[in-house]
Amino acid sequence: MDIVKLKPSDFAIASDQLSAAFNQDPLIGYFLPEEASARLNALKHMARALLNYGQPYNQIYTTAETPKGAAVWLPPEASQFTLSKGWQAVVSGLITVPFYIRWDRIGDLLSFVGTEIQLQTKNASEPHWHLTLLGVSPAYQGQGIGGKLLQPVLQEADRTKLPCYLETSTTGAVRFYQRHGFEIVHQGTFAGREYWAMKRSPQGG
Repeated sequence: MDIVKLKPSDFAIASDQLSAAFNQDPLIGYFLPEEASARLNALKHMARALLNYGQPYNQIYTTAETPKGAAVWLPPEASQFTLSKGWQAVVSGLITVPFYIRWDRIGDLLSFVGTEIQLQTKNASEPHWHLTLLGVSPAYQGQGIGGKLLQPVLQEADRTKLPCYLETSTTGAVRFYQRHGFEIVHQGTFAGREYWAMKRSPQGG
């Protein structure tokens, strides 16, 4: 199965696949509306916003022919905040995410995002690749697609001797990332849901 960079013209279908992949995520679900269509709409908006945000870096990977999932990476140069990246958060739609979640949990979302930023600053202070989103549609899971989507950046990180960093919120995802060289650097809970920060050191000779 060939892995290619996701074209902006395929962002809509990729958003559908990613929203389906995260529909049962316990931590993300805490922030989402209970009504099914509003929940799915929120997930699609979040996925599309992250795709839009990552687009200028051109490090979003998917399967050839038709997207069955996507991996959204931010390269090392994206780790430093600049005014242009602040504007990027505005135009991508990230800044409007709170309008799609439960109103009574907007404060919780902002608190958790702040916690994630602090964790990343603490555990990945050096230049690194950040996996902001990886998901495969449930219809295509179990075929090794997720692992293949990781490979272009993992290989580049190994070549340039740079670490990779991510956050996740299911034990199954933790095991998956461990198989690809990631190690747990933080385990915590938020609103009774577990989450993990993971880091992968460059591998190879």
